[in-house]
Amino acid sequence: MATDLLTVREVAERLKVNPQTVRRWIRAGILPASRVGRRQWRVREQDAARQTRPGPEELARRREAVEAILALREEFRRRGVHVDVMELVRESRRELEERVDRSSR
Repeated sequence: MATDLLTVREVAERLKVNPQTVRRWIRAGILPASRVGRRQWRVREQDAARQTRPGPEELARRREAVEAILALREEFRRRGVHVDVMELVRESRRELEERVDRSSR
């Protein structure tokens, strides 16, 4: 439906960022968008909503998760086990995104 498509300016206003930031996100693949004409982009409303900045509770939750991951990494190091922590984080993030997508259907 066309009404759930937003312009770059509308996304920027909603997220309180500069339109150039939105364009950078689109070019980097961070924000999915569709090209309309030669120079214009449209972003689905639900994709823009996913870009919202986390609140204090979410930031605290993320900080705790990072601290737990780092503690695990240190424990593995003490035991002489090599673990690619960033790959584990990426895999976990993909799994969480899949779970969210499945639950929103």
